[in-house]
Amino acid sequence: MSGNRQSITVNEMSNQRQLVRKLYRLHAPWYDSVAAPALGSSFQLEAVSYLRLKPGDVVVDVACGTGSTFTLIKQKIGETGHLIGIDLSPEMLQQARACVVANGLTNVSLINAPAEEAQFNETADAFLFSFAHDVLQSSRTLHNLFQRATPGARVAACGIKLAPWWNIPLNYFIYQIAWKYHTEHKGLLEPWGCLERFVSDLKVKVKAFGTIYVAFGTVAINGRAA
Repeated sequence: MSGNRQSITVNEMSNQRQLVRKLYRLHAPWYDSVAAPALGSSFQLEAVSYLRLKPGDVVVDVACGTGSTFTLIKQKIGETGHLIGIDLSPEMLQQARACVVANGLTNVSLINAPAEEAQFNETADAFLFSFAHDVLQSSRTLHNLFQRATPGARVAACGIKLAPWWNIPLNYFIYQIAWKYHTEHKGLLEPWGCLERFVSDLKVKVKAFGTIYVAFGTVAINGRAA
């Protein structure tokens, strides 16, 4: 029975990955001109500020997409720091590589892999999840990433969420975004719920009439779930 359950889980995971690749293959060419401005770079800026980055830090940008946060991060960590971008979509990472070249960024590594399997040699001082709803719903993903955290590693996340239940027009809008850019639609009321198990002092700020959140805190010891 357990073997069958494992098989189903693997199949579901494979199907989700295929859907992500298909979804972002379509979005990649115009993501920065359509989706990024609509989602709001100011929230990304705020999330990055909570990472308290300093020169020499190693930062992991999870589901980094086109690299929209790369210049913000590199301004903080300087030439001695290392930025690691992870994304499942090769088309989105192609845009991220173009961002790296166009901005003359150095010490940037891009990993084309599912976040729950991504491997990197260094321990990380900070993790950013910018509009990365799908990966934030996976304990397996968070465990894989946070087991490579330095003691006291900082975490920040931002993204969309459902407004209070009575705000039907806004929630209709949020669902439209979710169905367009997410493959995992659970957790929209509190997208940071899984993150709370790994971040001991998680704080959450809700903005934009309850439709955007910014969360931040410190990875628990050894990156293990509470």
